[in-house]
Amino acid sequence: MRRNHSPASRSAALVSAVALAATTAALLGSQSASAAAGCRVDYAIASQWPGGFGANVVVTNLGDPVSGWRLSWSFSGDERITQWWNGSHTQSGAQVTAVNAPWNGSMATGATVSFGFNAASGARSTPPSVFTLNGTVCTGSTTTTTTTTTTTTTTATTTTTTTPQPGRPLIENNFPVTREGAYGDNRYTVFRPANPQAVDRPLPVLAFGNGACAHTDNSEVTRILTFIASKGFVVVDTGSVDGSPNGVPSGSPIPSLLTDAITWAEREQNRSGAPLRQRLDLTKVATAGHSCGGLEAMVAGQDGRVSAVVSLNSGFFADGSFGYPRSEVRELHTPALFMDGGPSDVAYANNQATYDLATVPSVLARHPQAGHGGFITGSQLSDGMTTVVQFLDMVLNGNQAARTYILSPSGLAAKAPWTVSTKNF
Repeated sequence: MRRNHSPASRSAALVSAVALAATTAALLGSQSASAAAGCRVDYAIASQWPGGFGANVVVTNLGDPVSGWRLSWSFSGDERITQWWNGSHTQSGAQVTAVNAPWNGSMATGATVSFGFNAASGARSTPPSVFTLNGTVCTGSTTTTTTTTTTTTTTATTTTTTTPQPGRPLIENNFPVTREGAYGDNRYTVFRPANPQAVDRPLPVLAFGNGACAHTDNSEVTRILTFIASKGFVVVDTGSVDGSPNGVPSGSPIPSLLTDAITWAEREQNRSGAPLRQRLDLTKVATAGHSCGGLEAMVAGQDGRVSAVVSLNSGFFADGSFGYPRSEVRELHTPALFMDGGPSDVAYANNQATYDLATVPSVLARHPQAGHGGFITGSQLSDGMTTVVQFLDMVLNGNQAARTYILSPSGLAAKAPWTVSTKNF
């Protein structure tokens, strides 16, 4: 069962502020001090697909400030978490404990933190009924405990908000995602933040080509495109939303599908009543694709409206298969990211050769355990899509933290067993 939340209630859960008068009291003897504990949890199943689902969780601290948090709950079925962001977790059977990341452990009174995950499930998942934050059951109200102490206590005026701040990397976002058919064109499925108005900036657009140049069924990439959209992108993917015939043959590259996807986004920007009306940043457009879809992305990326290109487990063939010689990569005019899964990836040699011939600023990122599908459906999905989001944030937004992640020796290159090569930056 999916829990629905109105924009007003979601806004109330996500944005809160509290002002506490600054007081300092030197206690000369034993005095009683009260500590309040309380919390509220907004757990939303953002998307479901056969065999799994994605969830977003927002925790509001209603009690005294905390410097670290652990949120626990139990699933009601056979749910098994496969991917996690904005923290870490442990799972033992149905019992799950979420733990803060180093950068989001402090929670002032009234402050919120958010995290999310994808999970496998044999049946339709339902939200857990009980959550505990640092041992306190989250009821939406507070309880007070009294202790005796001899100390000096200081509180200060604090204002907090969870609206993403300018300059923060997009990877820290975690918006609920809507997956829907493209308005007026059943060649495409759209993945977007469920409430575009809640995003603090216009949304960049990513046109995506599927592996095997699958132009009808896009179920294989639902998880990765949901991940990308949750960070604040609108992703327009080739394939009808329900996998029904759409008149487009599969199996060979059709780069014009991706450029037409950009044109569709341009129409939505101005369509009356469209949820994305005037919410797109059409100066920040990218193409990306997996395997055969990567060829589509690289050719479509030659379009003047495109500002970044991502090729996943792909590359042009030495014999010019599908009518595109390797020299085609020299037509790119934007920064490009080339990713592969090491020697076991069938695209390994093509990806290396394509990167070698590229004349634009380029990144070659390789995970030797990913093979051909690890970034899409395997255990390297989270790392792989984090790399994609950070690269796009670096190129499209000029984000410095994302740039450090992609280009610095202390970023992705420091995460074994990844290897990273760059040029022309």
